[in-house]
Amino acid sequence: MIRLSSVLLLVIATAVNAIEFVGVGVGDGALSWDQAKSSSRFVTVEADSIWMWDIATEANLTPGLAERGGFALYAGETGIDTLRTTALFDGDLTTYFDPDENAAIERSSAILVDLGGTFNINRVRFVPRLDVIHRNRFLQEFSLRSALILPLGGVDLLLERSLAHFLAPNENTEPVVDLRFNSVSARFVQLVPLTGRAWEIAELEVYSDGTVPQGEYVSVPLPARQATPVWGQVRYEGGNLAQAPFVVQTRTGPDPHPVLHFIKNGDELVPIDGDSWATTRPGLQGPREPNPAWSGWSTVTEGAVRSPSLNRYLQFRVALPAPGTGLGQLRFDYSFPPIARDLAAEIWPRTATAGVETDFTLFLAAEMKTSGAVQRRDTGFRQIEVRTSVEISRVGPVFVDDEEVFATAQVQPGVGFSLNLWERVLKDGSFLQIELTAAALRDRTQFEVRAVDRRSDVDDGQSVAYQLARPADIDVSTPGGGLIVDLDADGGDGRTELLANIRLHSPVITPNGDGANDALQVSLSLLKLLEPARLRLEIFGLDGQRVRRAVDRPSTSGNLTLSWDGRDDAGRVVPPGSYVYQIRVDADASNARHHGIVSVAY
Repeated sequence: MIRLSSVLLLVIATAVNAIEFVGVGVGDGALSWDQAKSSSRFVTVEADSIWMWDIATEANLTPGLAERGGFALYAGETGIDTLRTTALFDGDLTTYFDPDENAAIERSSAILVDLGGTFNINRVRFVPRLDVIHRNRFLQEFSLRSALILPLGGVDLLLERSLAHFLAPNENTEPVVDLRFNSVSARFVQLVPLTGRAWEIAELEVYSDGTVPQGEYVSVPLPARQATPVWGQVRYEGGNLAQAPFVVQTRTGPDPHPVLHFIKNGDELVPIDGDSWATTRPGLQGPREPNPAWSGWSTVTEGAVRSPSLNRYLQFRVALPAPGTGLGQLRFDYSFPPIARDLAAEIWPRTATAGVETDFTLFLAAEMKTSGAVQRRDTGFRQIEVRTSVEISRVGPVFVDDEEVFATAQVQPGVGFSLNLWERVLKDGSFLQIELTAAALRDRTQFEVRAVDRRSDVDDGQSVAYQLARPADIDVSTPGGGLIVDLDADGGDGRTELLANIRLHSPVITPNGDGANDALQVSLSLLKLLEPARLRLEIFGLDGQRVRRAVDRPSTSGNLTLSWDGRDDAGRVVPPGSYVYQIRVDADASNARHHGIVSVAY
């Protein structure tokens, strides 16, 4: 009976969780996209979605003005009015626009076209009616400009570019004006006549190069209902966010002010809200500074928020990189109560020799609320996930409060490892030590540590809560603290070591197909590469003539094995004898070579 009561209490303690969310375009209580917008660039924003128009290469953009919400208007001395767009953009050379047919329009009236979105354009074409009577009523003197408007700190910034300028004695002499230019980003195209001579336009065409600038949507800070939420999964209507044609980033903070605004009051700076700052006279505007209480931007990966939890406010931004990209629903799940009131982690040592296996200790300290109402207690955790690029060869032993505990580890090469603990960590002030052996292959290698709690959810049955640990100095025996490992400084020759741990599996190969030493196998470590570098394995005869380029590909830091099957570039098995193999790495800042001898026998 006592054991049954304990189980029931455990179920009650872990079954009070519920998944809630903040989001846009989805569910009751969610904001519409236009309500949630803090700023946007090159993105069309409506209440139910955001998107970038799909457009083909060499597509004329003007027939779709109305669909995209664009327009065309003229602006003269007597006012502004909407143009008859059906005449200018209907594809019919018999319909036209002539300023002389409207007494309110001057011949010098500018025509402004709003494309209804920002596109990369590279061609503008316009023509009069081309019959014998009207073909000479073309524009001879004019200027053509493009423009886009960017919101900057609450103020619209107009960026304008001249595309063409014709003025006597270098006026235009062709009825069909077909201007091609290097692609420019534009939402607006303005045609300004510089003449008192009669003119007309039957068709006005603006062409896209098939691309658009990368779009960006930034939300306002969105508040969770709970003061200390555990941010979790990110969901959208398309399913798997990892395969979505856009990128989502988040940042979190304790208040709704990720950016601090100030105004000048004599020699003092006075805090002010962002809306008031935007309407303040420029001479009185002070600086805009990041709020140090807010985290930096983190990219959503594996469908989960990677920004710190226990911050009530979440702000997101979406990068839309390609035409035709759109998004209708986006939500950020969170759960309560927290896994821990505070999680802090540290890796030691903080320096290592590139490519050399090193014994590390990962420290994790957990502060937890263990008293009070059941639904407000921290839940603790039984699993830890560590994301890092080091090459891991061993995980364990694991200690909790200086006592070794049973744990099982699962390593994912190039990703990190997960650790399952036999008993839940639930005591306030728990201190964990995880021993591991690994080789760091690049400088500034980061360890991301998060606790995981699999919960019974009153609505969905099961849920998973993730809580990131902040970097800190938590072990008094290891001075300093953090979650980044640096590589040892280079030697005095100033060169950067790119190749290490090179090992020839056998100095003799017998490429006869019997499965024993059929190919040259060379293992190595590529080090300190932040970007892919060209890696080559080439085989030469003793006379210096190249026999085969066996490997030629971009590679990044890691442990690799290169092979040569004993054949030349023509696919023929090479004759018996000795050959020189050469490994070469060409990076932007440095390069490295290694060579040795391999023998071929039968």
